[in-house]
Amino acid sequence: MSSSLTPELASPQPNNSLSDIFSDSPPISPSSSTPYSAEPSDIPRLRSTHVTNGYREGIASSKDQALQPGFDEAYPLGAILGLRVGYIQGLLDGLSSAYGRGKQEPIVIKKDGEKEVEMKSSERERVLDLLVQARRELKIENLFGKEYWGSDGMCAYEVKGKEEDVTFWEVADQHPVVQKWLTRVTDEARKAGIQNPEEGFVGTAR
Repeated sequence: MSSSLTPELASPQPNNSLSDIFSDSPPISPSSSTPYSAEPSDIPRLRSTHVTNGYREGIASSKDQALQPGFDEAYPLGAILGLRVGYIQGLLDGLSSAYGRGKQEPIVIKKDGEKEVEMKSSERERVLDLLVQARRELKIENLFGKEYWGSDGMCAYEVKGKEEDVTFWEVADQHPVVQKWLTRVTDEARKAGIQNPEEGFVGTAR
């Protein structure tokens, strides 16, 4: 008895496109066994664009919130420091001009038993040397150096005020470099017979 063998047909697998929706692996392309890229190619570009735009907006916003208030607070102090520097340099310049009207004094120096007459350095030259030194030390980059100011904009040196709250004038006058030169020019003025060199100066009304 002959019988024909009918091959068993494999039952078709259901084509469920959602079967791997919760899988941790990326989907497999029907035409290839290679996984798709984890991200479409335009995602990094969009991310970079958003980061750049966000950075620019943050900078612009911070300028409005921080720069203007900082400028408003620091401007009066900067103006007062400028007045003090101008006063110091102006007084020295005035003294040098006043000394320029005088005559140099001869002095006698003995050298190898012989007398030589030399002209003594005039007071004008000495004060001019002080003026050059003051201009060098009172440059803005020196006045606002890191040794005098903290990262928060507050002065790093001690300031003693007459009242509980110190004033900008007190902060400026007690700046170590300014204080040094205020003392120096006051002494120079008194040597020249000026007892109250600050009389009439705008800062005396503070």
